[in-house]
Amino acid sequence: MAASHLLRLGKVKGGNGVLSALKHNKRTLQAGRGAGANIDPLRTSFNYALTGSDNAEQIDRRAKVLMVQAGIDKPRKNGVMALEIIFSLPIDRHQQDTQPFFKDCLLWVKKNIPGALLSFDVHLDESAPHAHALILPLVNNKMKGHEIMGGKENLMRLINLFHSEVARHYGLSRNETKRFTNQDKVDVVKQVLHSLVDDPVMKSMIWSSVRDDIQKDPLPYAQLLGIEYKPQPASYNGKLFVQIMTSKGKGKDINTI
Repeated sequence: MAASHLLRLGKVKGGNGVLSALKHNKRTLQAGRGAGANIDPLRTSFNYALTGSDNAEQIDRRAKVLMVQAGIDKPRKNGVMALEIIFSLPIDRHQQDTQPFFKDCLLWVKKNIPGALLSFDVHLDESAPHAHALILPLVNNKMKGHEIMGGKENLMRLINLFHSEVARHYGLSRNETKRFTNQDKVDVVKQVLHSLVDDPVMKSMIWSSVRDDIQKDPLPYAQLLGIEYKPQPASYNGKLFVQIMTSKGKGKDINTI
């Protein structure tokens, strides 16, 4: 797990969905209700944004202005108001300079994800250093969140593209949930859900999507929460499998952040 990276793509829906996501990413919500279970308030001051210093309300207002200028006064009730991409490093990278990696993530978003980039916030106050990119899916004066999101094949295309263009150059490998036994997966899902019992995400409007994603692929979330899990020996040979293989790749020099 120590050498893996995470990329997750999700939909933000609802009239206040963008503002709620921005408040979380800007830590406004935590400031109002106290630090979440997985957030260290003593480290929140180390968080930073790579897209300016505007607050959540200003960015939300800018997104609404862009939609109005495109002739979208009343978005569809169930429409995708934004796409959110999470980029995460392993939990052991806090003591190293992570800015080069996240700056490359920002450039990758601008190059590969259509729409208007609203914010890019880096969080260093949780178990794993990670960043949230929030994109308004406005393309040619139309909201195209569903099209940009696509299905599983498009997600895998983006994950592979990100690994090839960014992650492998930092000595990072893909997570290997697919190599878990069924019981391994069940155990990790239970640990992740237990760790989120008091987390604000359980009360958010995107919880059902997050929960489904955890059940499909729990390992990246275990990484974010700092859950160390040792898989059971595989039945066919009685040996422990390696969860994460460090891929140095070729070409660009490795920057082992």
